[in-house]
Amino acid sequence: MQKTIYAPETIQEIIQRIDKLKPTDTPFWGQMNAVEMLTHCNMAHQSILKAPPSDEKSTLKQLVSKFIFFRIKNEFPRFARGPKRFDMKGKVNAEAFEEEKSKYKHIIGKYGKLEGKIAAMHPRLGRLSHAEWGRFVWMHADHHLRQFGL
Repeated sequence: MQKTIYAPETIQEIIQRIDKLKPTDTPFWGQMNAVEMLTHCNMAHQSILKAPPSDEKSTLKQLVSKFIFFRIKNEFPRFARGPKRFDMKGKVNAEAFEEEKSKYKHIIGKYGKLEGKIAAMHPRLGRLSHAEWGRFVWMHADHHLRQFGL
């Protein structure tokens, strides 16, 4: 069974992995340090949680990308580039580590208490269902934690 961020045991697992992150940890791939990664994740997940529902149709390119992402790749590519607004390289003070770490655990916990369903557009994958968002969010969190060996 594929993991989803909505499952309480998955939320707990992610939080336990976040707890192991230290400000001095270095990534196995990518450019962001630990605090930049946490800030990136916080911004991305806040955006997902606040995204308005959409009835917009996905383009053919988005449908193909979504199929490849969820059915063939089944994990984030190591050097995937996200939207520029979530690029935190060189933009975060190292002293913000504990605050960003605490914020990330809080945000992850919100997925288990959602009052409504997420049915928003993703810029590359098109419209995702609530279940697809649950899978996507888990994959994103897992990707960045694996990036730091967690």
